Amino acid sequence: MRELKSMVVAITGASAGIGRALAVELHRRGARLALAARREDALTALNAELGGGHLIHRCDVAQAQDCAAFIAATQARFGRIDTLVCNAGYGIARRISEMTAAEWQAIIATNLYGTTECIRAALPAMITQNLRDDWRAQVMIVSSCLARRSGPESGAYAATKAAQLSVAEALRLEQANNRIAVTSVHPIGTATEFWDAAKTIGGRAPLRSPTEPTQSATTVAERMIAAITRPRPEVWPYPLARWVFGLATLFPGLTDGAVRRRWLRQTPDSQA
Repeated sequence: MRELKSMVVAITGASAGIGRALAVELHRRGARLALAARREDALTALNAELGGGHLIHRCDVAQAQDCAAFIAATQARFGRIDTLVCNAGYGIARRISEMTAAEWQAIIATNLYGTTECIRAALPAMITQNLRDDWRAQVMIVSSCLARRSGPESGAYAATKAAQLSVAEALRLEQANNRIAVTSVHPIGTATEFWDAAKTIGGRAPLRSPTEPTQSATTVAERMIAAITRPRPEVWPYPLARWVFGLATLFPGLTDGAVRRRWLRQTPDSQA
């Protein structure tokens, strides 16, 4: 079991949502935090709320140099990174036929490259760190339940989340001998700023049924913390989702029919 007290945890996308909730819960447990996001004012306010003792770093993960600078600042401040949480990302409600080249490039740059560039910057030092509670380090990637199965108007977002899952699966095997744990996290819809941000970016809100379950960011953060203390390959904060999305991959035709019917009920003018 990994001890959270004095553990160094670096979190991207820490100014809101899951990243913020994770920072709050880890602070309560005595972790030392490096918090990154584009909104420095929000990071400053969060750090003040937590007593002012953590590292904050303005970082746009879509920029490789920002990722490298955040990792370097964390290592300079703390001397190591025990857990890197790649959480920064956003969604957009678009049909595949509507996505522009610029929109594709932007969402891939943030959601995928923002993950891989942080990992690429952190790994060389992680590999040489002394063991702490039998692990040198951990990489935790916040993906989505949609990494396993996409739906209408979520294809671009889901594609980046599926790519993150593939990165996690490969990296977990590649770094096993180095005692670096790799964990992917697959939340369902979470009560955060994500939905408002997606509407602002895409011009319309992502499709959601009023009967779909929703989790709090704190619930997701608590499940993530459990997987930091006891590393595991995947975290599904809403356990039933793992089975539902697993069955969807086994029965794609049936799933297509069910999802399409729901989509048509929500968008009666759709030509799907």
